[in-house]
Amino acid sequence: MTGKPNRVGLRFTPAVRNEVVATLHERLRSIRSPLVDNEQAADQLRRQVNAILDDVERFRNPTKAGSILASRLGREIGVTRATHGVHPVESVRAAGEMFGVLFPVVVTEMRTIDAGDVALNDVTVALHDSIMKRVDLGAIWYAGHLLKKVNNSHRDERTRIARELHDRVAHAIGVAMQDMELHDFYADMDPTRAQRKLASARELMRDALTALRETAQELRDSASEHGGLHKAMADYVGAHVPAGIEATVSIVGNIDEVPWEVSEELYIVLREAVRNSVLHAGARTIRVNINGRGESTLATVEDDGRGFDTARTPAGIGLLSMRERIDLLGGDLLITSSVGAGTVVLITVPAPGTR
Repeated sequence: MTGKPNRVGLRFTPAVRNEVVATLHERLRSIRSPLVDNEQAADQLRRQVNAILDDVERFRNPTKAGSILASRLGREIGVTRATHGVHPVESVRAAGEMFGVLFPVVVTEMRTIDAGDVALNDVTVALHDSIMKRVDLGAIWYAGHLLKKVNNSHRDERTRIARELHDRVAHAIGVAMQDMELHDFYADMDPTRAQRKLASARELMRDALTALRETAQELRDSASEHGGLHKAMADYVGAHVPAGIEATVSIVGNIDEVPWEVSEELYIVLREAVRNSVLHAGARTIRVNINGRGESTLATVEDDGRGFDTARTPAGIGLLSMRERIDLLGGDLLITSSVGAGTVVLITVPAPGTR
């Protein structure tokens, strides 16, 4: 063990440590904690328990190395749980179980060495503080990881909007300016051709204005302002899907109880999926289905377009942003497609408290 002697002589043998880990593992399994669902989570739990016991052993002489290791493990656990959608409440539940398992062991060891009531009180405080410090560290890194993902989603959205403005608006304006210059060039020598160039410039400027208005509308749009997710999607489809494409939005179950922040993110993701079908799929039909099932919300966007090879097609900014947003909700996004067979985007988002 590292660290200075604690002047109490408290030491936890490997056998005691292993028994504590096994007991805590079973306690967490009995309450269906996700912190023991896989080997990685179980390993992190084992390391956390041993680190806390190290803190207790040197409770009167904490070391800088111990603080550094606690921070590193807290970061690893916080990021891992955020990545897998394990809510911090599970860490708090585990902390309660951990104290319940460790406290009797600590008391037994202190009585074995006849440490006295003052030392027992001190080591109990040290045990509590060590557990809660690690809960705090994990929560900080959990929140930091999610904040980073939010920032990434916002950055990706800004990049997409910038690309839209460049590809549609700036390009149309650039070509319109060329047509106006050609109009001036042909004005005297070929008036008919000059008029055609002027008409083309007008049409391009109208297209640019339409694209600019659509982009501005997307920035303002939200599910809550449109009267809910169903109406927001119906309005978007009605305004942005061309007349030559048959598009429908259907609702099954009750989605009125879906929290507004979930509805907002779902709306943005579904909107992007519909946009992809319109711009890239060459689809004749687009079906948007939203199913409120109580414990989760299931949404699909299905088209009969040209499809693509999901294994060979790299994910673009739009898709990466969609995944980030659904990850933040603790949900899953699955895309199935094949060349010539259309595309299905499947989104599942758990209800709050069921993640």
